[in-house]
Amino acid sequence: MTSPQDMISQLKNVVGAKQLLTHQDDKAWYTKGFRVGRGDALAVVLPQTLLQLWQIMQICVACDAIILMQASNTGVTGGSTPDGNDYDRDVVIVSTRQLKGVQVIDDARQVIAFPGTTLTELEQTLQPLGREPHSVIGSSCIGASVVGGICNNSGGSLIRRGPAFTEKSLFARIHPDGRLEMVNHLGIALGDAPEEMLRRLEQRDYTTGDHAQWAGKIWADDYASQLRDVTADSPSRYNGDVRYLHDSAGCAGKVVVFAVRLPTFEASQQTNTFYIGTDDEQELVALRRFLLEKMQELPLQAEYIHRNAFDLTVRYAKHMYLAIRKLGPQALPTLMANKAKWDVRVSHLKFLPRNFVDKLLQFFNQITPRFIASRILDYHKRFEHHLMIKVEAHQTAELNQLLGEFFHQRRGDFFLCDAREAADAFLVRFGVGGCTISYCDYLGYLPDERLVAFDVALRRNDTEWRLILPPHLAQQVQIDSCCGHFFCFVNHQDYILKPGVDAKQFKQAVIAYLEQRGAKYPAEHNVGHLYHASCEHEQHWRQLDPTNSCNPGIGKTSKKKFWA
Repeated sequence: MTSPQDMISQLKNVVGAKQLLTHQDDKAWYTKGFRVGRGDALAVVLPQTLLQLWQIMQICVACDAIILMQASNTGVTGGSTPDGNDYDRDVVIVSTRQLKGVQVIDDARQVIAFPGTTLTELEQTLQPLGREPHSVIGSSCIGASVVGGICNNSGGSLIRRGPAFTEKSLFARIHPDGRLEMVNHLGIALGDAPEEMLRRLEQRDYTTGDHAQWAGKIWADDYASQLRDVTADSPSRYNGDVRYLHDSAGCAGKVVVFAVRLPTFEASQQTNTFYIGTDDEQELVALRRFLLEKMQELPLQAEYIHRNAFDLTVRYAKHMYLAIRKLGPQALPTLMANKAKWDVRVSHLKFLPRNFVDKLLQFFNQITPRFIASRILDYHKRFEHHLMIKVEAHQTAELNQLLGEFFHQRRGDFFLCDAREAADAFLVRFGVGGCTISYCDYLGYLPDERLVAFDVALRRNDTEWRLILPPHLAQQVQIDSCCGHFFCFVNHQDYILKPGVDAKQFKQAVIAYLEQRGAKYPAEHNVGHLYHASCEHEQHWRQLDPTNSCNPGIGKTSKKKFWA
C-alpha cells in the first residue's frame, strides 16, 4: 500500500511544490470553516488546470485517500472542511480556487463555469453583455463559487430564479471497484477519453450544436409558480428536495465537478428599492401574501432583517460591509484569507490574545460612525422589523400603490429609497451573515460551543415568521440575530448561547419545535456537518459515491469506507 509520503511525492510531481501545502500553518485557512468546522488533513492541493485536478483524483483513488473538494471555503455549515480527526483514511483537501474561468456560449444566453469560478467573477463577465447570472449579491459578497452553489442547491436572494440547479455538468465519480469514470452530461461533445475532454473544454475546442441536443433543465424554471401558491402546506425550496437532486446538483462534494452549464438572464436596466418598517411581524406576513397574490410580476428581491441583527451588523460586521462598499465584493475572499494568515501568525505570539486581530477590527468598528443613510437609521429606531423590496423600474408605480393601499389602516410605514439608501440597505442585510461569528471572535467564544444557527424553510401558508422559542429555551439565549429571504419564507436564525448551555441539547429542542411547525431544514446552506441528511439526500450520495471516498461524513453520515 502506498505510504502517505509517497502519495505526497506523487501529488508534488503533478502540481509542483508551491501548490502542495503540508505545513500546519499553511493548511490552516483550508482546514477551518468560515463559521464552523475544523479538522486535520494530510495535504492541501491547489491544481491550476482541469487536467491536474483529474490527475490528483487518480492519485488519491489509487492511494485510497479521502478527497475533500473545496472551492471558496465560504460555507456556513462546515461542509467543505474536515470534521474532526476520526476519518479512517488520509484526508486530502483539493482547493479549486485557482481553477477559474467562464465560457460564454449560445449568444450569451448560457455559460460554462469551472470549479473555482466565483459568483462575482461570473457577474462581472456577464455585465458588459447585459446579462446576469442565477445569483448576484448575497453569497457572492464573500466569494462563493458557482459550482459550490450547484453542489449545495444553494438558494439565493433572487425571488424569480429559485435554488441553484442544473442537469448539465461534467464530473468524475468512483465506482465500487475503484474505477474512475468521467461523466459528460454537459450536452456538448468533447470526445471519449477524460484527458481529451478536459483539453477540448479548456481550449474551447467544441461546438454547441443545435438546441435539440441540449435537452435537460439548467435552472429551476418552475419556481415562481411554486412561490405564488401561498396556500400550500409545504416550503417553496429546501436542501434535499428530490426535485433538485440530479448528478452534481445537490451532490455536496460526493463527486468531483469539472464544469457546469447554466443559464444567464436579461439584466434589469433600472431598479428601485422600497424600505418597509413595522413593529408587528404579522403585518409583514400579511403583506407577503398580499403582494404575492396582487403583483403582476414578482419582485426581484425581498429581504428581511430584525432590529437585533441590524444592531449586531453595524457594530460587529461593519468592516465587512465597508470593505464591500470601498473595494467591491471581489476583494473580500482575499481579505479573509489574509486575516486567517495573520490569525495564525498571532497564535505563535504567546504574549498576544488569540483573537488579537479581531480585537483590532472591533476597535475600528467601535470608534467609527455607522456609515448608514439617515432614513434607514431612523427606521431602525422606530421599528423592530425591516423589509426591503427591490423591483424593476416599471414595477415601481404598482408597488407604491399596493403598499399605500396595504398600510392605509395598518401599523407600519415605507419609503422609496434613493441610490445611496438602497445600497446601504442591502449591504447591511448581507453583512448579517458575518455579524454573529464576528461577535464570537471578538469575545473569544468558541462558535462550536456558543453559536447555534438555523437555516429554515417555512411552510408557504405559515402564519408566523420568526422562531418563537418557549420560555425555557429563550432563557438560554444571550443574543440572537434573524434575517431571511422573506417572500421565499427562508429564515436565517442565529442564537449565541449563554455560558454553560449545552448547544447540542438546545439545537435538538429547537429542531423538534421546527418539525412541529412543518418546516424543512436546512433551506439553502446545505447540511454540512451540522444537520442530519434526509433519506433521499443520503440515497443520492450513496449512488454517486458508493466507496464513500469523497467528503465522507457529510450530513452526519458514515465516515467509513463503503459507508460501513
